[in-house]
Amino acid sequence: MRDSSKTLAGKFFSENGWISLAAAAGFSWRLWLSQATFLNTDEAWHFSVANQESIGAALHASHTLAHPPLLVLVLYFWKAVGTSELVLRLPGVIAGTLFCCVFFLWLKLLFGRATAWCGFLLVTFLPPMIALTVELRQYSWMLLFATTAAYLLERALLENSQRWMLFSFSALYLAMLSHYSAFLFAAGLGIYAIHRMVLDRPAFRVAAFWVAGQVVGVTLAFVLYKTHIAKLGSVYPAGQPLHRFGDFYLSDWYFHPGRDHLAHFLFRGTLGVFRFIFGQTAIGQFAAFAFLFALVLQCLKRATPGQKSPPQTMVTLFALPFLLNWIAVLSGLYPYGRTRQCIFLAVFALAGVSVAISCLVRDRVVASVAVALCLALVCNLWGTLQGRDMLPLADQRRAHMEQAIEFIRTEISPSDVLLTDMATSFQLRHYLCNQKPVKTSASMNGLETFNCGGLQVFFTGAHDGALTPQFVYSRQQEFVNPALAGSSQRLWVMQAGWASGLGEALRGAHPDFATVRIESFGRFIEIFELPAYAASR
Repeated sequence: MRDSSKTLAGKFFSENGWISLAAAAGFSWRLWLSQATFLNTDEAWHFSVANQESIGAALHASHTLAHPPLLVLVLYFWKAVGTSELVLRLPGVIAGTLFCCVFFLWLKLLFGRATAWCGFLLVTFLPPMIALTVELRQYSWMLLFATTAAYLLERALLENSQRWMLFSFSALYLAMLSHYSAFLFAAGLGIYAIHRMVLDRPAFRVAAFWVAGQVVGVTLAFVLYKTHIAKLGSVYPAGQPLHRFGDFYLSDWYFHPGRDHLAHFLFRGTLGVFRFIFGQTAIGQFAAFAFLFALVLQCLKRATPGQKSPPQTMVTLFALPFLLNWIAVLSGLYPYGRTRQCIFLAVFALAGVSVAISCLVRDRVVASVAVALCLALVCNLWGTLQGRDMLPLADQRRAHMEQAIEFIRTEISPSDVLLTDMATSFQLRHYLCNQKPVKTSASMNGLETFNCGGLQVFFTGAHDGALTPQFVYSRQQEFVNPALAGSSQRLWVMQAGWASGLGEALRGAHPDFATVRIESFGRFIEIFELPAYAASR
């Protein structure tokens, strides 16, 4: 009996047992966060696109997103299970947890247990990695499929396996269908594979499978370009030409030859990538230099007996995605820096940092685990994430949105008018309209409108951004119905996106609005009524 108990305990406290325990902790954390926070504007937008009456309508609506259609297709069918925050985010949470486990397997295959444990704990417990794999967006899927493709490629090359090569490309195609940053990931992985195959000389059939997989991947990229990317100009005319597509909302992270110095831009952007991944400025800067240290280590490291590829191939693997992002920056095709669009670089950045840490602790697993946990703890306790990166937890609690919606339903009558921006309109469609499909229509002067529960909501266009005091002040009279002049009709304003402080700015900018009473629900949700004399003057 005692022997069987020891065997059971040994199994539980084996490496797999500890991994399962840590993954379960990360999963539970993500699961709690899923139900504790409301959908931000981007999440509500994705649900709105998928929340259509037919799959054809959902696919058509997906052309308004600057992302491939996989998530929309999944959401279209998944919403039948439920539409609460927890249920909608659950597939992404599962994908994010699996990503952590695959990341461990990949690092263990390449570098051993100490590096694998360090990387695994970082991707499991760093605040941005948790937040991004909770959001109702594409990042969980992209990270899972991309890392799976990298892991299976290693298996295919080590075992001369056509089957693993086929599975690797299948995962890579799914990553490309999840997020367009996977195109850069795929390019880096492809060049690395060529480097490896030149050195390792795999069986002809494996190399032939790889070539065929590349042809299919390029074809998929071409199809996505023709059916979606090339048509984004009609949806986002302000983002044209294509090489400046994201400039109208990510200007600070796009390189401008007349404004930016290239070396400074790339240096600042690289530090920004690591700052975003770790969610803490000082730790992120330390991590950037640790990554560089890891590259130097791999350059100087000698191959061990029986090792097929020299350690220098890892420099190709880690550095290429950054170099390709730099090339995309120079072409004006992609942003670079402290932005979630570059989160695909986290796979290589955290791998490199983990290599550096495991080297510093001489490949001792316990020490590597301790360092990783300390870094994650510091980043969680003293994180420096800002609202521009992602909403702080205290301001994204679900109770704030519930209170705001209750305020609208009790204080704003059907005869009133509610003005908001496009980003906030997606949240209103989700919460105020009880997750029902919403039809919008063109209104006056470039605005759009929809009716929800009898309340008329007007919202701005895609290129207007958040509401500003100037916009509200100059256009408020357009929303007053002359037929109801002198009646009880009131004009309300709501903003709940990534910006804050509209009401306070309006009070300070114009004397007519000095008496505005602001109802705040956290720092990023505010509702206020415009004074009657200002709205009707």
